[in-house]
Amino acid sequence: MPPSQIRFVTLCQQLLALAVVLAVLTPAASVISLDVAHEGPQATGAEAPVTDISAALRAYSRELGRTSNVPDHVVEPSVAEHVLTAPRAARAARSKADAVAAGRSVTSAPEPVVGYGAVGVTWAPGTVVDEADLRVQVRSRTAGTWSGWMDVDYDAEHGPTPGSAEARHARPGTDALLVGDVDDVQVKVTTAEESLPADLRFAVVDPGAEGRTSRQGPALETGAGEAAGDEDGDEDGDIALRAATYTPRPEIYSRAQWGADESIRDASSLRYFEVHAGFVHHTVNANNYTRDEVPAIIRGIYAYHTKSRGWSDIGYNYLVDRFGRIWEGRFGGIDRPVVGAHTLDYNDYAFAMSAIGNYDTQQPTSAMVQAYGALFAWKLSLHGIDASSTSQVVGPSTFSAINGHRDAAATACPGRYLYARLGDIRRLAAEAQRGWAGRELESDLAGDDHPDLVVRRASDGQAFVIPTGGLTAFGPSSTAATGLPSRSAAVVSPDLTGDGQADLLVRLGDGTAQVRPGTGAGTFGEPAGAVLRRFADHTLLTAVGDVNGDHRNDLVARRADNRRLDVFLGRGNGTFKVRHLPNSWGGYDLVAAAGDQTGDGRDDVVARDRTGRLWLHPGARGGRLGTRTAVAGSFGGYSAITGHGDVTGDGRADLVLRRTAGRAAYVLPARGDGGFGHVLGPVPGLGSLGTLVGVAQVAGDGTADLVFRSGSSLVLRTNRGTTETRAPVATGIDASGAVALFNAGDWDRDGFGDVITQNRKGALHLRRGDGSGRFAAPVRIGTGFSNVRLLAAAGDVTGDGWPDLMGQPRGGGIRIYPGAGLSGLAPSYVAHRAIKAAQQVPVGRWNSDGAPDSLFVRGSKPLLYAGNGPGGLTGKGRTLDLDLTPYDWVVGVSDVGVVGHADLVVREKATGYLWLIPGTATGFGKRRFLAEGMGGYDLAG
Repeated sequence: MPPSQIRFVTLCQQLLALAVVLAVLTPAASVISLDVAHEGPQATGAEAPVTDISAALRAYSRELGRTSNVPDHVVEPSVAEHVLTAPRAARAARSKADAVAAGRSVTSAPEPVVGYGAVGVTWAPGTVVDEADLRVQVRSRTAGTWSGWMDVDYDAEHGPTPGSAEARHARPGTDALLVGDVDDVQVKVTTAEESLPADLRFAVVDPGAEGRTSRQGPALETGAGEAAGDEDGDEDGDIALRAATYTPRPEIYSRAQWGADESIRDASSLRYFEVHAGFVHHTVNANNYTRDEVPAIIRGIYAYHTKSRGWSDIGYNYLVDRFGRIWEGRFGGIDRPVVGAHTLDYNDYAFAMSAIGNYDTQQPTSAMVQAYGALFAWKLSLHGIDASSTSQVVGPSTFSAINGHRDAAATACPGRYLYARLGDIRRLAAEAQRGWAGRELESDLAGDDHPDLVVRRASDGQAFVIPTGGLTAFGPSSTAATGLPSRSAAVVSPDLTGDGQADLLVRLGDGTAQVRPGTGAGTFGEPAGAVLRRFADHTLLTAVGDVNGDHRNDLVARRADNRRLDVFLGRGNGTFKVRHLPNSWGGYDLVAAAGDQTGDGRDDVVARDRTGRLWLHPGARGGRLGTRTAVAGSFGGYSAITGHGDVTGDGRADLVLRRTAGRAAYVLPARGDGGFGHVLGPVPGLGSLGTLVGVAQVAGDGTADLVFRSGSSLVLRTNRGTTETRAPVATGIDASGAVALFNAGDWDRDGFGDVITQNRKGALHLRRGDGSGRFAAPVRIGTGFSNVRLLAAAGDVTGDGWPDLMGQPRGGGIRIYPGAGLSGLAPSYVAHRAIKAAQQVPVGRWNSDGAPDSLFVRGSKPLLYAGNGPGGLTGKGRTLDLDLTPYDWVVGVSDVGVVGHADLVVREKATGYLWLIPGTATGFGKRRFLAEGMGGYDLAG
């Protein structure tokens, strides 16, 4: 039978509150009958749903007891097992008639109970029993009086993953049932089948005597003010952690605090896989236990699961008592994706917390519900899961992020009353989650909120920050002017009227014109000043700025008859005087402002000839234009070229180009020496607008805005102030001895990005940033990395607010090296098997969940591995249709364009050009040029 079809009888509804078990077999002849002490339902009025989530969480935090009475040593539980039916081999020797006659019901002898006891019934491995066909009842005796018979739940959906090593040793059976402090217990088993299951055993669990106890707080505590935005955090803590946005860990009592005897679990069966969701369970036992009895209850469950059920450890990842205390369940790390034995078919992909008690008969307490919310918020956030998600792929099925056990199987677990509170648990968890900003591969070093690169100059080993600027972009459309006549021409110009604001010149069909003054707020007023009559019989009317250097802005236009160029020299009051230039401009089909490209204080003019060649005419004294020079490139495919605006924010006027086909817009950045750099763009969101008529500071914010004409209106798109890259920043780091540079994010959580260098001996040094691109003296935070391949700064993989490293020691698997701020690194652990690759490139939260992901470059096609938070990397990797062979740098950065996906920055080997390869919902998009002149650097991170 395939493993996926194997169904092991396990426990579900009663599991976690009492874990009873048997270890000593008694002769089959002594079989008599079994009863269990039963505490009746303690029904209470239904509690109101949680409405004020924040208040509920704060109240839970305040009211939760800071200390509890717990054992301060290992407590050894024991299990007495009493045989109820013969093993399978012995039964095979009997005739069928004998089996039918003797095998439909069995009652055990009364068995003594020591301590706060628990019981359960198991049977031969491989026996499939339908829940409806088997009835197990228990009663208990105290001071000579027997209780009534109480049903013990059996749930086949509770157990280890079929086919796993743990499942091969497992026995099917009931849930553990807590009988408490009683004298004797007895069980009765009845079947509707022809005979009872073979090798039926009755387990009675003694949780062990605690002896010494002490008052202790949760061993696995959250620090005060740990989460960014924590309303209860002190002021200093909030300042110190202002860069850390992550969900706080709730208080959790450790295994040692319930007295776990680690010798009885199977350490070799510990497995990690993935977490995509969480399940709510209950243990189905009495509800009136005291605070001090909880450690014994958990030990009973532990002993029953390991000694009677044959599991490697307790089945649940966490348990919660009615007082709201959370307890560590299965061994392996509360923050790791430990595979449990709780929800059949989904153990590999989910975690579970079980409520101690029977919540089919009683309401859960508010403290318990709030504990569920806090635990699920934190645990799900570690693995990048939104607690409010309704579509999580969990193995073969899709679930919500938070579910009851009954959502995955035909079971009553976690009881009708606890199941009814799932809505509150989901709301509490969603409220407690702080988002994923702190998990990102944050790479802002220069303080502009956009990711940066850190590079090393080859000539002298000095390190520099190359800031990205968010990419050139313009804001939403707004109306700048209305009422333009249909046969008019609109020209947007720098200030013509002397008030310091950009203005609009409107020329009518009869050749007359009038100035509409700018308001400085993104609009133009009504026409003002004299009617200008000197523009008749002119074409190519263009605002060109100050061509003669008198600090007043000018216009140019070409005469229609003799094709000469006239310069309209502005007087600063909205009127002009004309200078006729002798040159013939008949060979041009486009004239545009260029700003001061030559650096002489006079604005220049560009003109395109009919072959698509662009020529720069420098401004000269007296309103003349100097000898033209050719601009590199071909410009025949553009319907509009306009300038006189610093689009890139570097203090130099740029040209804006718009293609004829597709109407995409680009920026041609000025170099300041009369030449232009590599074209930038395309600039998104401009293709559907009308005719581009000008670039000017219309909105009054100091940036160059774009103006388009659409019918009788002008549409303004304001500059967002973003650009591709900004000027390199000297860091003060001498990296001449480094073999690697890592942009480590905010390693020390002081609010500023930091850099880590690795030297030839394998030592790691932290350089703490100050937010301006400068860094402090190095602090050693790690050694022994000379044999670690694929080392990279990976963002906050572990979800604790500290950035981490990830790498692969030679001959080993991928390991996470958890960051610990100025303390260096916490102990590493394996996050994935070995991966054959030349480079690891962390790509932040590329797939839009909250866990950082990684790209592994191997050959031309990279492999994308999804992150699973503290679990490391999942799956086999997905090959992306992305050719990286032209590049010698591949650096993962956070979201440059703020579109929701992490990006790659690459350097082209042949040219030294820096390119952005933007992340998309399905992979990576078309590359976009960032910067030139990167060939002088030899390391990047």
